[in-house]
Amino acid sequence: MTVRPILTFPNNLLRKRAIPVKNIDDEVKGLINDMRDTLLEASGIGLAANQIGVLKRIVVLNIPDQVEMSVFINPEVLHRSGRREIREGCLSFPGYSGIVNRSVSVTVRYIDEAGGKIKITAEQLLSQALEHEIDHLNGILFIDHLKEHEMLSLSVPDYGTHSHDLNVSVDVTEEGKGSEFNEKLYTKIKVEDLKEALSRAHILKEVE
Repeated sequence: MTVRPILTFPNNLLRKRAIPVKNIDDEVKGLINDMRDTLLEASGIGLAANQIGVLKRIVVLNIPDQVEMSVFINPEVLHRSGRREIREGCLSFPGYSGIVNRSVSVTVRYIDEAGGKIKITAEQLLSQALEHEIDHLNGILFIDHLKEHEMLSLSVPDYGTHSHDLNVSVDVTEEGKGSEFNEKLYTKIKVEDLKEALSRAHILKEVE
């Protein structure tokens, strides 16, 4: 088991569509274990395989108060219900967050580690995390869902946790704040890259 580097924007692999998993073999099981280790090291809530450079449709979630991490292989959103505005961040955008539109609940079909076919209806943080990570598998990033481009913020860091639902932020132009990140996992993002991406948001919603 290994902690792998997390790719950060603007790495082009984050815009690639991941490929379905055909067999849950030793290679896939090893990848899942590495994803668990990486997510724990990053104090994250969710991680998609392409965030560590592997284009396979696998998501690992570590939802607070759950006994163990959840693994979703070939997850697919079948139904979305309701809309809500919520602050969201991403391990591939360390330190940044913004207000996005997400569903109130989602119904998702997936395969578990044992090969079982599962269908669940998720709400609250689980719903948000599933939408966020399945977006990753389709080459879609949370900045594509920003309610308003200027609402992207550089967040005040909480070194104990990383959440998809952050609630403290400062203006994105204040580059000096929220700067201490684990360089073994990821590197800082240049504000210029973010501004360029946001100026092309209608283009970036499509997988490049």
